[in-house]
Amino acid sequence: MKFTFKPSPNYRGPLSTQRIMFELTLAIMAVLSFSLYYYYTALGADYGNHALLMILTAVGVSILTEVVWALAFKKKVIQYLKGSFPWVTGLLFVAMMGVNKPLYVIAVGSFVAIFIGKLLFGGFGHNIFNPAGVGRIVVVLSFGGFIVNSFPDIITGATPNQMMEKLGWVITNPEAVNTFLAKFGGLQNLAMGWYSGALGETSTLLIAAVGIYMAIRKIIDWRIPVVYMGSLFAFASVLALMKGMGLWYPIFHVVTGGAMFGAVFMLTDPVTSPTSIPGRIIFAFGAALLTFIIRVKANLPEGVIRSILFMNMMTPLIDSAMDGWPLKQIKKYVIVFTTVAAIGFATVGLVGLVVNYNAPEEPPVVVINLGDPIKIYEVKLPDNAVITNTVVAGDVTTFTVSADGYSMLKEEGEGSTNIFEIKINTVTKKIVSVTYITFSDTPTIGDKTNSETFLVQFNDLIIDDTSISVDVATGATYSSESVIRAVLTAIKGVK
Repeated sequence: MKFTFKPSPNYRGPLSTQRIMFELTLAIMAVLSFSLYYYYTALGADYGNHALLMILTAVGVSILTEVVWALAFKKKVIQYLKGSFPWVTGLLFVAMMGVNKPLYVIAVGSFVAIFIGKLLFGGFGHNIFNPAGVGRIVVVLSFGGFIVNSFPDIITGATPNQMMEKLGWVITNPEAVNTFLAKFGGLQNLAMGWYSGALGETSTLLIAAVGIYMAIRKIIDWRIPVVYMGSLFAFASVLALMKGMGLWYPIFHVVTGGAMFGAVFMLTDPVTSPTSIPGRIIFAFGAALLTFIIRVKANLPEGVIRSILFMNMMTPLIDSAMDGWPLKQIKKYVIVFTTVAAIGFATVGLVGLVVNYNAPEEPPVVVINLGDPIKIYEVKLPDNAVITNTVVAGDVTTFTVSADGYSMLKEEGEGSTNIFEIKINTVTKKIVSVTYITFSDTPTIGDKTNSETFLVQFNDLIIDDTSISVDVATGATYSSESVIRAVLTAIKGVK
C-alpha cells in the first residue's frame, strides 16, 4: 500500500489554524511586552518609545506587503490575511532585533521576511526557510553597522556572547569567570533578561514559561525545544569538562544568544520543520550542534538563527529519510539516533581540542600631562557637534553630545565621532561634570582626554564667564578641543 505524505503544516481545519496562530501571537506579544517594560523602566521613555515603534513598523510593513500582494493577484484582502498571518512574521522578526536599529532597517527587514522569505515561495505553508530568520540574516549582513546614534550606551555595549567570543569561548580561571559574569549581573540576571539585547530574546525564563504553555496547548511540539536546549547544554558540558570549567558554562550557553527564543519560536515552525517525531528530534539535535560549533569556532558569536536556517534546508532530506518508518521499528530509530549522537559529540570533542582562552588585551599605559591653557570660548564651534539627547532632572540638565575628534580629521574619513555626557546646573549656570560615553579617537594619544585628570577641569566652571579656560592634554590638542566643542554645544543648548 502506498501512502502519500503532505508537507507541513498539517491543517486540522480553519478554526484549529486560527487558534494556533492567535495563541502564538499572544505568546510573542507577551515576550515583547517584557522587553518594552524593561526599556521604559530601566532606560527611559526614549528607548521604550523606539522599541514600540520598531514593533509597530515591523507589523505594519509585514501586513502592508501582503495587502499589496493580495491586491496584485486580485485576492480578497481580509480573507487572504486571515489565512496568511503576516503579523506573526513581523513580530518574530522584530523580536530578534536590538533596540539600536533604525526604523528603516526594521522596515526593510520586515519586507524581506515577507516578500522573499515567504511570498516568493508561494505564501503561508510553502516557504522553505523561516521567513523571520531570512529577514534577520539579510538585515545583519546588510545593515549590521547601522545604529541609532542617540542611544550611545546601547551602541557601545557588547552582548554577552560577543564578549565571550573575544575570550575564545573558554574561561578557566574562577576569578576571571566571576568578573566576566558580573558585567551582566550574573547568570541569574541573564536568565531573567534584565539587560539590553534583542527585543524578544533576553528573558530565557519568560520564554521557557511561554514555551511550556504553548506545549500544553499543543501549539508547538515540546520535543523540539527540549532536544535543542538539552543538546546545547550537553555539548557545552563536554567542552566544560575538557577545559576544566564549571556548570556555569553550559548554563551560560542556554541563557544567552537567543537560544531559548530560537528553540521555542523558530525551530518549532511547522512549515519548516520535519513532520515526523524522529525527524524533529534529529532536526533539533542538528540545530544545537551547529549553534555550538558556530559560536565556539566561527566568527559569529550567536549562531542560533544561522543554524536554524541551515537545518531548514535539511528538512526535506530528513522527511524523506524518515518517511515510512512505523513506530514499531524501534531498532532502526536507535541505530540512527545513536549514530547521529556519536557524530555530534565526536565533533564537539574535536572542537574542544582547538579552542583556548584568549586573554583580554591590557590597555596601554597612557601618561597624562597638562599644559598650554586654552580659553574655551575661543575654540571654534563646528557644525558637526550636535546634541543627540537631553534629560532634565531638577536643576541639572544632562546633554548627550556628539563631536568629531582627531580620528574624523583624517582626509580618508576614517573613525567615528566622540560621544559625551555633559551635565549643567541651569540654575547656578555651572558645569557639573563632563564624561565620555563613546571614545573614538586614536589610542594612547586622544584618550589622554578620557581621564579624570583632564575632564575634572570642567567641573564648576561658570558658563556665563567668557574667560573660562582649561589646560590642553599634552600631545592631544585636537582631542582636547573635541571635548571643548562638545561642552560649548551643551552650553549653547542651555542658552
